[in-house]
Amino acid sequence: MVILAAISWAANIIYIRAHRWIASPLQLLIWQVLVATIVLTGSAVVTDGLPHAEWSWRLVLLFLYSGLIGTALAYWAMSMVNKSISALTTSLGTTATPLVGIASAAILLGEPIDMSLAVAAGLIVAGIGLATLGDRLLRRQATASG
Repeated sequence: MVILAAISWAANIIYIRAHRWIASPLQLLIWQVLVATIVLTGSAVVTDGLPHAEWSWRLVLLFLYSGLIGTALAYWAMSMVNKSISALTTSLGTTATPLVGIASAAILLGEPIDMSLAVAAGLIVAGIGLATLGDRLLRRQATASG
């Protein structure tokens, strides 16, 4: 699933960069969120059955936050980043997301960082470093050859 998600995200970056925009990503956002909601709700009902929820103001506020900030604003922001920054920079930036999660959990929640998390974080940093160095070498070669 992780590889499928990475392939989907790469396709998204390529599409956003090549697409001839008639409307802005912000204007198209409601349709993207609506389609995603229909697909994900259908998948959840098929997989887990009808949900049982105890409605409260807190639940409604959580839905609003999740929908507006966690989904809509985040997708719009990434669409704008994908349009304006190189694909490699965008990909490397999002690759560091688990590092933010590990650090946030350790600092805010007091979660321990065990050896597997430290190794995983080290591999992520090494991967970002190698990709950055490889890109610099390719750019130097391209500049040198004309």
